[in-house]
Amino acid sequence: MSSIILTAAALVVFLGLISHYTQKGLGEMSAPLRQFGMFLLEKAPGPAADMFQNKEGSGAKTWMQYGVFWLVCAGTGGFLASWHAYDPTALDSLSNWGWSWDDGSSMHYFNQVAMTTAVFSILLGGSMVAHSRATGSALASESNASLMAMVWTLQTMAVLLLPAIGSWLGFDFGNLQIALFGLISAGLVLSLLVNVFITSGNRGNAPIGVSSWFLMMALSTLFFSRVISLFGEVFGVTGMVWIADIISNGWVPLALMFAVGYHVIPHVSGRPIWSGSLTKASMMLLFVSVPPFFLAEATHASGLVQAVGAIAVTIGLFPVIGASINMLGTMRGDASSVIGSPGAIAAAAGAMLLPIFALLAFFTGLNVMVGDSTMATMADTTNMAYLYVIGGLFCLAALFHSYPIAAGRSLEGNASSATWLVIVGGVVATTTALMSDWSISALTDGGVEDPASAVSGFGLTAAFAFYGVTIGFLLAGSSMVKTLLFGKPQAAGMSVSSDVSVYNLVEGNTSVRALFGRGVGLDTTLVIGSSEDESKGGMTIIEVSADLHEDKVDEFPAEFDENLVILTRWLCGRGTTTAQFFSWADVDNSGEIDMFEFSNALSVADIADLPPWDISKLVEVMDINGDGRLNLPELDIALMNIRNTLGIEFIPFESPEEVEAPAQMVEQTEEEAAPEQSAESEDETEEETTTEVDYSKMKKAELVELAKSMGIPSSGNKAVLIERISKA
Repeated sequence: MSSIILTAAALVVFLGLISHYTQKGLGEMSAPLRQFGMFLLEKAPGPAADMFQNKEGSGAKTWMQYGVFWLVCAGTGGFLASWHAYDPTALDSLSNWGWSWDDGSSMHYFNQVAMTTAVFSILLGGSMVAHSRATGSALASESNASLMAMVWTLQTMAVLLLPAIGSWLGFDFGNLQIALFGLISAGLVLSLLVNVFITSGNRGNAPIGVSSWFLMMALSTLFFSRVISLFGEVFGVTGMVWIADIISNGWVPLALMFAVGYHVIPHVSGRPIWSGSLTKASMMLLFVSVPPFFLAEATHASGLVQAVGAIAVTIGLFPVIGASINMLGTMRGDASSVIGSPGAIAAAAGAMLLPIFALLAFFTGLNVMVGDSTMATMADTTNMAYLYVIGGLFCLAALFHSYPIAAGRSLEGNASSATWLVIVGGVVATTTALMSDWSISALTDGGVEDPASAVSGFGLTAAFAFYGVTIGFLLAGSSMVKTLLFGKPQAAGMSVSSDVSVYNLVEGNTSVRALFGRGVGLDTTLVIGSSEDESKGGMTIIEVSADLHEDKVDEFPAEFDENLVILTRWLCGRGTTTAQFFSWADVDNSGEIDMFEFSNALSVADIADLPPWDISKLVEVMDINGDGRLNLPELDIALMNIRNTLGIEFIPFESPEEVEAPAQMVEQTEEEAAPEQSAESEDETEEETTTEVDYSKMKKAELVELAKSMGIPSSGNKAVLIERISKA
């Protein structure tokens, strides 16, 4: 009990320090540590790092390429295992080559190691692509990342071959193998962590992206698990090993899946992450709970620890369900873009199926962890299906979306077919395999002899359906090779850019940091829509805060003043920008347009000849700061909102006639403002000038009273009142 509590406390402190210094930085120590980190990444490996290119995206590309190798191996092994479960004599013909099939445990071990390595490698590569795009730079050392990918593969091969070599030599590597694996693995993860953290420092003052957070937390917790697993195995502390397994088998794969999903779906759909609250909840709860996958027996723990563990497993469902809902909500309203992208389809299918697999693993896994283990076979089937189906789909999302970005080439091959084969084949194989396990368990309890033969049809169906998963993985590998060799060169996609082109806001409270956290970038067009005060047609319009979701209600389009719409069409038809129109209307070059200048511009352009009170309403609609004047940003936001909402960017407007408006407007304004310089007497000129000066020096209240006494409208600002009084 004490080992579990102490390890959990150390983990909480470790994650707290990582989160704090990731956000706040290391102050004056940042530059020296960065230099030392770059030395470890590029100089310490020696000539080994020179074997790989330091080209942008090459590190992520190498990880995904090695991952595809393990994906194909795991798919082939999974099909052999499922077919042998149906027909134990299927591979007896290979005995002439020295093949001897045991109870299936060796193949199961190979499949789990191979598929775990494939999921980690491919998702890590996809997360690196997302991290590079979020920071706007390549990895700190692309060559070192490629080197770590090769060493990780060699390490995995050693893990698979050492037991066989030891059995052949009659030597049990035992703790020596575990110690070597722990040391090498911890060193590799530490190198990746340094690489990712230095890359994160290139983002400047921009907030850390969602995918970047998941990547850094996944590598940090994986490093922690490798260290405590080493100590636990060497010194026999089972509590440390139990927590290390939870981290490496539960937290790390899910965090990398979320990193890829939160990158692929917003990028393809062009929409921000649906809910910032669900994003934070899925991130925080994931690393303080126990995911329901690959749960091991906790018989070594006390009853209190087992109860707390069961509660933590229950809490572990929330980040899984929350992240899935969030990813699916992000793609709402734009299903056509997702359907057109094989990578987005794979990510969406993985997000849709993940809660179902989590619920299956929850009930079967709890039976193993704190129960009587009667559902151990079903728990094992669910866990392997989770790796192959959910892990496989997110791997395809990275391969079909992120790999072309890293390679700088267009996607080639039968990517869509591979995605649908994995979806259909994985779901059918999982369903029938669980039906077989459940039936065998029920028949065994009923005293039926040889229950496996009685339900052999389920095994046959599961093996046949899993063949679709294997073919899907093979097609994915083929697509990756074709993309690398025959894909059309594309523009570099690793530079920082927002996946969201337009973001709609209505009334509510939000912050710039919250917008950045949901995928909004510096180049995103912020559309400020007008709020609706009254419901129309018997419908109720609900205003929602901008930090909860996208705040775009397509069912109730904003209504605009028809004169502003005409002005927008007039400008589009003439090819005139808002800045050009503003420069034209701002006759006195004050940087602002008052109501008189705006009215004059509309009148001279033959758009509308409106009374001052209507002009006042138009200006009030666009006047964000409420000063009674229009500056260029205010006018640009208003007209851009009309263009984006009504889709009239390229719709020409037939104006009544081409008006030389700038010259006429300037001439007219100068004639009204300048004093008359004619052959009149000097006294008359001085009197007129004095009158104008007196008007401008009068207070607005005095001008209002004067206008009322003259029987003319008294509304509007001071300039409007002076203009009315002068013409009266």
